[in-house]
Amino acid sequence: MFSDPVQFVINAIYLVPGLLIGLIGHGLAQAAFAVARGDQTPRIDGRLSLDPSRHLDPLGTIAAFFINFGWAREVRINPYRMRGRLDPALVALAGPVANLLIAIALSIPIKLALTAGLFDPGWPPWRVLLVAFYFNVALAVISLVPIPPLDGYVFVERLFRRRYGRFFARIDAQRQLIQLVFVLLVLLTGILGFLYLPVARFLLRVPPFG
Repeated sequence: MFSDPVQFVINAIYLVPGLLIGLIGHGLAQAAFAVARGDQTPRIDGRLSLDPSRHLDPLGTIAAFFINFGWAREVRINPYRMRGRLDPALVALAGPVANLLIAIALSIPIKLALTAGLFDPGWPPWRVLLVAFYFNVALAVISLVPIPPLDGYVFVERLFRRRYGRFFARIDAQRQLIQLVFVLLVLLTGILGFLYLPVARFLLRVPPFG
């Protein structure tokens, strides 16, 4: 960013469509799953909406422009209104699943263009599509890491909160610090690529002809 602010702005512009699709789709999928399982809380909160302001988390959105990964606002639920015991935990998984499905959908035109020799990563429309693909793969994979505020942590917390309430209370008390450390770790190490790039390469594999 500081060495080439113009390139940073250009990259941010290319990221915006994928970011909106990814984070809105993530939050909307979680809200829809919760409502389908009997809890109307997300509907009351306005989370069954395509309005970005209903889903974007300020820190998670800012982080996306610096580390190419972000997170949506957590969907508020009432576990006691859901039909199944595991439903509250499964709400957390609905977001990453939605991002994986979005990434798969985006990979189809990319793979078709690659096989036909028509893909040019420097052409703006293709670049927007490619950035959106990688961003959604990152959301799908990295969201499952079990640290707050990511869905992997929410999933584990909703499964074991009753049994280990004191442990999770301590983590929640340090949530903002953990988020900051996570962002700094990613900035300094670039570890995210090791997590999601293998999945992205797998999805973009083009089968040979013949």
